[in-house]
Amino acid sequence: MNGSDVDGGSARNGGARGGSGESAESAGTGGAGHAGSPAVGDAVIGPAVADASDVPTAADVSLNGADRAERPDRVSSVLVAVGPGPHSGATVDVAREIAAATDAWLELFHVVPSDAALADAGPDEDASGTAVEAGDPEGADYAAAGERLLDAAEERLGEFDRVDRWLVEDRTAAGAIVEQSAYYDLAVVGAPTTGTVGRFVFGSTTDTVVGDAEVPVVVVEADGSRELDAA
Repeated sequence: MNGSDVDGGSARNGGARGGSGESAESAGTGGAGHAGSPAVGDAVIGPAVADASDVPTAADVSLNGADRAERPDRVSSVLVAVGPGPHSGATVDVAREIAAATDAWLELFHVVPSDAALADAGPDEDASGTAVEAGDPEGADYAAAGERLLDAAEERLGEFDRVDRWLVEDRTAAGAIVEQSAYYDLAVVGAPTTGTVGRFVFGSTTDTVVGDAEVPVVVVEADGSRELDAA
């Protein structure tokens, strides 16, 4: 993609990192022992998303573009868009439930604005979905704030350890998520969030990802405010 890792490295293929780890039997919690698991060859995405709808923190979980699944009988890697806002915690909860049901790896993915994105935002706007405190001398350090969000998301996963994380810089979050979606079996995003803070990640981004991603997309709406604690 046009963006790059904020530490200066080139963009990495998320699927290569998310799908090549430990075997399902040796990694983390939520192995293949789920009751009612689909038989070999059966589609797994729909049932896994349906089960994840029961997560207490989620008010609505919708599966979009199920016909885009290249391998509907298995899910090995899930891209999770991590951002601020009221749906962020529930998004991580639902992604964890799906990964546990399918023995998949999770990639916690946060996008910070590139210089071009900051220039487009103008002097009075926050171009990032990363929440920064007003008056904070480090308020423009979106990378540091993004790392705190990823820390909070990883902590929320608890003992689930089939997880990787990726902080990337790009002009738009939608473009970054859509382009990287090709390397995963499923993407999970939060429902649209209004207001300046969060717009970069979960404003019209959600609609763009749902429409343009190359894999099925799960959209999560929280039951009340379930924001990640990135303090």
